[in-house]
Amino acid sequence: MMNELFEFMTFAFPKAGAQIGVPLTIAMLLFLLALLKCQYQVIPAFLQVRGLSTSYIIFVFFVLISFIFNLGAISSFQLTAAMVVVGSPLAIGIGNRIDPQKAMLIIAVALMIVGAYAFVQRVIGIVSTSIPGLTYTFGQDLAAKPIGYGMAASGEAQKMPSTYQNGNGAGLFYALAIPLLLSWIPQTSRQNRIRISGVVLGIVGLLLSGSRSIIIPFALLFVFLLILLKNKLNFRQQMLFLSTVLLGTFMLILYLMYTHNPFLSQLYARYIEQTVSDPTGADRTVQYSSAFSAVNAMDGLGFIRFLLIGMPWEQIEGIEGLISTLFMYGLFGFLGFVSLLLSTMIGVFKVNKLNAIGFICVFVAFMVDGSFNFPPALMNFFFLAGLLTRPDARKTSEHWLNEPLQWGMDLARWKKVNKWKLQ
Repeated sequence: MMNELFEFMTFAFPKAGAQIGVPLTIAMLLFLLALLKCQYQVIPAFLQVRGLSTSYIIFVFFVLISFIFNLGAISSFQLTAAMVVVGSPLAIGIGNRIDPQKAMLIIAVALMIVGAYAFVQRVIGIVSTSIPGLTYTFGQDLAAKPIGYGMAASGEAQKMPSTYQNGNGAGLFYALAIPLLLSWIPQTSRQNRIRISGVVLGIVGLLLSGSRSIIIPFALLFVFLLILLKNKLNFRQQMLFLSTVLLGTFMLILYLMYTHNPFLSQLYARYIEQTVSDPTGADRTVQYSSAFSAVNAMDGLGFIRFLLIGMPWEQIEGIEGLISTLFMYGLFGFLGFVSLLLSTMIGVFKVNKLNAIGFICVFVAFMVDGSFNFPPALMNFFFLAGLLTRPDARKTSEHWLNEPLQWGMDLARWKKVNKWKLQ
């Protein structure tokens, strides 16, 4: 029960809690309790993914060395970020222990909640619909979060943060969860309806998240997602699926050509116009240029320190994306962290290519965005990796891929008719 409660809170209400010096959330407390319960599952879970344990040991070693060398100049953010990136991968042990069907149902319900609440925020308002201590951390200012509050044409934010306080964090959850639900074969028709509702509301939430770092890779990989989804169907269903996609695409093009929907105009302005018109990537290239200029100005001893343990933390200004780990923890810490993410992504890909779409999108987002420094981004990433790479995951995945995808029919009746397949 503890594992399921942790999963629900970290997916549905990850920021529920209060600011007590630093943010103290219910999800983090449940993480510690669930980790204590699953402590003997963590090492076997790491060993399920090739190269993961080695990458983690290297990364943690250089984080600790960097931490020791910067003891006299550590900000609360840097301390919290170091704890998050070191501790979050341990969630793989919790995901490895939880029952898959229960876990998938919780993900579907959480996706419904997060996506529906994002829609409510878009229609009614972010601040006016907020619940302190539940939808955001009590004691913090939701309007001050990096969501572009007051910058949208509607007067609201450019990013609907839902229960994640940040559109980028919510976007990561949508991108991970949607492919998982598309590959899930529920046990009952009721679960199937929840699954479909979760996918629909998840797509709505993803569009409303305003996170270009996750929307763009998801859009680019959407074709591969459709191909992998098509492969789950029998021949008759594939023809129907292709016809529906082609007809839907044609109708969408006509709609876009002959209507001027303000919501679609806002999406176009956010995801296309702003991206094309901003060559700096929201000032990220400026950050990188400034950071590497500081490296070029180092003497020999300073450069060696930079390679081994990173720059002095008090000299590091705001840098986003994976490159920030290079400046925080040095070259080997950076390589360890990248290898940690890549080995996890490859491990999931080997089990189920459809599920790996979400992990690839998140990895691309991490390249340009610093969401991995804040819970629950990395926690969700590794929890789901543990769920998908558990010892029986390959057999389960093959069952999902080899059976027809049941979108409309009564699954209870389908199971009765195909009882011999389930024995």
